Amino acid sequence: MLSEALAILACVLGAQPAVDPGEIDSAAAHEEKIPGQDAPIRTMLLADDASEPVVTLRWRARGEIVERTLPTGLSSPGEAEALEGTNLLVYAALGGTRLKMGVGHPQGVSLRVGLAKVRPGRALFPGIEPGSSVELSVRGVVFNQPVRASSSGVLVHLGYALADLETCSLPESAASQYLPADPDDTMAGLVEPGVNGTPGALAGRTSAEVEGERAVTLRVEIPYGMLRHLQDPWESELPGTFFEPVRLHAEVEVLPVWAGPLATEPAPD
Repeated sequence: MLSEALAILACVLGAQPAVDPGEIDSAAAHEEKIPGQDAPIRTMLLADDASEPVVTLRWRARGEIVERTLPTGLSSPGEAEALEGTNLLVYAALGGTRLKMGVGHPQGVSLRVGLAKVRPGRALFPGIEPGSSVELSVRGVVFNQPVRASSSGVLVHLGYALADLETCSLPESAASQYLPADPDDTMAGLVEPGVNGTPGALAGRTSAEVEGERAVTLRVEIPYGMLRHLQDPWESELPGTFFEPVRLHAEVEVLPVWAGPLATEPAPD
């Protein structure tokens, strides 16, 4: 099942010729010539909903590695599935922060893997060791044409409960925090370092790999201390000493191999 983000993307790009993913072998297959015209028509980037992505979550607790894996179809945050043995719901989807904020590439889509607490008052990762990291990945997302994705384009979005913000006298506008992998990535000025995000926080801790031209795997390693809200007055990063996000997701922009570069400018004041 395709996510709601694809419907938005379809409205932006307009109707395109139907594509049978099983017949796609190379980028050239996505160029359809019209008699009397030199410019090819590019087909819209879509995911093959016949594939079954696999989400994996891993953290270290009390000297042992805790690992949970869930095969799941592409869905939406509202259709997240329970991850056995945890306090978490998980999902894989197309669409994300860049698309929502209008700072993504018009020919691309965001591949997204997310977590949400079932019970907000319980820990995200019970027993997690101080100073350790959480690893989150999704693999096996297959697209209808050859694609590319850059590890530097990975973004993690953290979402906090309003009740926790109120307890620390923080406004509702502080509900989101951003961890871009690229130190120069401010999402066109929407991320303010030290206030609502830390550009470069995940540099060297992300990967976005393409296998067989069309299958994408997204992996991200998040140091647990980076889940602490930047404006939390209690500056400890030890587990249990700060309010955690109640949801988070990692995303990466996936582009057709034929897509050109996107010129970006800082958001106006």
